Amino acid sequence: MEVFSPCKEVFPKGYTFFLQQNVLESKNCVPLRVFIKTSTNERMLYSNQRNGLISAGTLLYILAGCLACWGACYVRSMGYPIQEEAGTPLIWQFLSRQFSSVTQAYIIGFVLMAGGAFLVHRANYALMLIREKTFLPILIYVLLVSTNEDFLPLKATSFGVFFTILAIYELFTAYHDAHNRRNIFNAALLISLGSLIWVHILWLIPLLWYGMYLFRVLSFRTFLATLLAPAAIYWIVGVYALGQQDLGLFTQPFESLFTFHPLRITGNTLWDWIAIGYLIGLTLLASIHILTHEYEDNLRTREFLAFLILLSLSSFALYFLYEQSSEEFLQIACFPASILIAHLFTVVRNRWTQGLFHFTNLLFIILFILRIWNFS
Repeated sequence: MEVFSPCKEVFPKGYTFFLQQNVLESKNCVPLRVFIKTSTNERMLYSNQRNGLISAGTLLYILAGCLACWGACYVRSMGYPIQEEAGTPLIWQFLSRQFSSVTQAYIIGFVLMAGGAFLVHRANYALMLIREKTFLPILIYVLLVSTNEDFLPLKATSFGVFFTILAIYELFTAYHDAHNRRNIFNAALLISLGSLIWVHILWLIPLLWYGMYLFRVLSFRTFLATLLAPAAIYWIVGVYALGQQDLGLFTQPFESLFTFHPLRITGNTLWDWIAIGYLIGLTLLASIHILTHEYEDNLRTREFLAFLILLSLSSFALYFLYEQSSEEFLQIACFPASILIAHLFTVVRNRWTQGLFHFTNLLFIILFILRIWNFS
């Protein structure tokens, strides 16, 4: 076995070099392209090759379909005015009242979706979650959000997904560094700030602890950092509530956090269940492929993808436990699901996956049309 170009003078600082299951950590060494040469093949752990699924025609019809979905909802003013639920956090109450027109709400919602798609792409690119360069995570995320009228024009999770992605990124960048309290504190702080808009994001804290254990970051000090961040944020909220002489500003969001109403079968239409079932099934298919072909990726990538699998499954599970906030959890699940599904379509190249890819795009658009038709 030969490893080429592990030269610390060539590669930038702050990266880690992985070889099979052995982790060689160096602050001065990372090969951006690492080749492992064996007697039978030459395999590239990270490649600059772009995925062949994304042609100009494919890009055109997917984006055109997504824009048409936004346009159809805009014409019908679906999702406007923005509804406030009982126990809505104070900041989201303020934000939801600032949208004075349906046009303003849809423009801001579209910008937030585009920003979330960009963060998904940057997280995938910076962390090398998919071993080939691809824009599929962007396309799949935009498709999943645009073809669900319950997400449009915007929800509290339209902002919450930003905090989720940034918090997960902070966790991932602390990989194998048990003394990195700053990144862990930042992750917990982002989750706590996000809870001021969408309180259910606090369920990410237990997942954060599991991720710290999985990535060998868990220690007494890092665990304490995850408690200090929400304590600091909610101490400020508590002081504000006392100043307003209304403790409900502090307590009501937590009451909704622990109020479970399992989703009823009659809570969705047949087309809704088909779309949700297909998304869960496709995510499970991608997850099974990752777990059964895990040694095709390096150790760090395998553990990152395993965490994203857990995040997606947890979001789907909470979707069925919170009928009053089910669509918010589904929108959060679009983040990890888009990366997992993109991983499947990128690394598996045959006519079946190509057909499945185009079938998936058309199915979500057709189901959206059927739901809009049923709504009218």
